[in-house]
Amino acid sequence: MGPDTERHASFMDGGGAMGALMRAYDWEISVLGPTQVWPQSLRGMIRAVLNNSHPMSIFWGPELIQFYNDAYAAMIGPEHHPSSLGAPAAAVWADVWHVLGPQIDFVMAGKGSTWHEDQLLPLTRDGKLQDAWWTYSFAPIDLEGEVGGVLVVCVEMTLRHLANESLKSKILRLAQLFDNAPGFVAILRGPDHIYEFTNAAYRSLVGERDYIGNPVRTVVPEVVGQGFVSILDGVFRTGIAHVGQRTSLFLQSGSGGPLVETFVDFVYEPTIEPDGQISGIFVQGNDVTAQVRTERAEIHLRNMNNELKHLIKNTLAIVTGIARQTFRGLPHSDEVTAFTDRLVIFGKAHDILSDGVGTSATINEVVQAALEPHHNSHDRVSVGGPPLTLTSRQTLALALALHELATNAIKYGALSNAVGKVAVSWFEDTGQVPKTFHFRWQEYDGPSVSKPVRTGVGTLLIERILTADFGGEVALDYAPRGFACDLTAPMANIGIEESAMFPA
Repeated sequence: MGPDTERHASFMDGGGAMGALMRAYDWEISVLGPTQVWPQSLRGMIRAVLNNSHPMSIFWGPELIQFYNDAYAAMIGPEHHPSSLGAPAAAVWADVWHVLGPQIDFVMAGKGSTWHEDQLLPLTRDGKLQDAWWTYSFAPIDLEGEVGGVLVVCVEMTLRHLANESLKSKILRLAQLFDNAPGFVAILRGPDHIYEFTNAAYRSLVGERDYIGNPVRTVVPEVVGQGFVSILDGVFRTGIAHVGQRTSLFLQSGSGGPLVETFVDFVYEPTIEPDGQISGIFVQGNDVTAQVRTERAEIHLRNMNNELKHLIKNTLAIVTGIARQTFRGLPHSDEVTAFTDRLVIFGKAHDILSDGVGTSATINEVVQAALEPHHNSHDRVSVGGPPLTLTSRQTLALALALHELATNAIKYGALSNAVGKVAVSWFEDTGQVPKTFHFRWQEYDGPSVSKPVRTGVGTLLIERILTADFGGEVALDYAPRGFACDLTAPMANIGIEESAMFPA
C-alpha cells in the first residue's frame, strides 16, 4: 500500500488490531479496488465499526465483501479470522447461508432491516461444526439513495441459550415431580387466586375441571360457603400461612353431583417476590379421608366393644349369681366354686379379646391372664415361647384349660408344697412335615403323682376343648416326678378358626 493509498485509508486509523489488519490489506487487488475510490458511506461505516466495542460486521457490494472489528474477530474464532476479511460473505458463511442469504437479500432489496433473536446458526469451531445461537440485526447502508451494503450487529447467545434450556429442563422436571407427587399441589396467582398449576393428586381430589387461568371461586364454587376462599384472602392479605389438619371439605362429585365429605391436611403458603410483594399462594396437602374414617371406625368399634364387654360381664355376673343360688345348700361346694371360677376365667379371656379390639390374642397374653388369679405362685411359674396369635375360640379354650391346670397344681400338684414349680412353654417344630405346634404344662418338685381313679370334670374339659379348638391331640402324663400336659396340633391350625380347620 503506497503513501497515497495510506492517506486515503485514514478512515481505518485506530480500530485496534483489525484497524491495522485492514490498513495492511492489499485492497487494490480486491474487487473493491483501492480505498481512495471507496464511497464515503462505506468509509464512514468502517470507521464507526472499527471504533465500536460491540461485535459488528459489514457486507458490502454485490459480492458482500466482509469487514469487521476486534469484537467480531474474537467471536468468530481462528477458523474464520482473519480469513473472513475481504472475503465474500456467502463463501465465509456457506454452512448457514441458506438461513442468512434470504435475510440479506431482503435488506439489499431495499425492504428494510431485520431482527433475529436466539437464532440457531452452527459455527465451525475446534475443527467441527457446532451448534451456536445468535441474536443479530441486518440494516441497510446507504449508497447514493440505494442500498450499498449491510451492517451486521450481533452477539452470540450460545451460553445463555444453553443455560435457559437447562433451566427450562429443570423447571419441567420440577413440574413433573410436582405432578407426580403423592400430595396435592396447586399454585394460585393474584388476589383472585387464579389457577396457574395443579398436579394429578389435586385434580384427583377436586375432579377434572377447567383450572388454568380461572379463579378458585369459579372453578370450585362449592368451597366458597365453606370458608376456604376467605382463608385464601386472608393469607394473600397478611402473608401469614394457614395450616389445616383433618379439615372437613365437601366437594361436588361430578357436574351436578352430590357433595361428598372429604378430609384434608393442607397448607396455604404465600408466594413472596424479591420486592416483598405477595404474588400468589402455594397450596399443598394430603387427602386423609381414609385415615379419618378408619380412626372414626376404630373409635366406634372401641365404644361398641366396651359396651359388649360390659354386657358380657353383667351376663356372667348374673349366671354366677344364679349358680350360687341354685347350688346353695347342696353338697359338693368345691364343684360349685370351680364352676364359678371357670366363669371368672371365661370373663377374663373375653377381656383379653375385647381389650385388643379384635378376635385374636397372643399366647403370652392368655397365659398371663389365666395365671393372674394365682399371683402367689408367680415366682414359681416360668413362661416362655414365641409370640404366636390365637383365635377367639383358641383363646377361650386355652384360658379355661390353664385355669384347670393351675387349680389342680395348687390343690394336688407342684404348687401345693413350698418348693414345687411349673414350666409353661410352647414352640413351633419346623423339623416335622407339616410343621407342628407344641404346648406343654410341666410340673416338678411337687408331691409324688399318680393317675386318679376317676376322670374329673376339669380333666375332661382340658382334653375336649383343647382337642376341638386346636384340631390337635392332648396327652396327660401322671409321672411320679411331676404331672405334664402336652398339646400337639398342626401349626397351620394356630390362629385359624374351626370352620377353616374342618371344612364341610
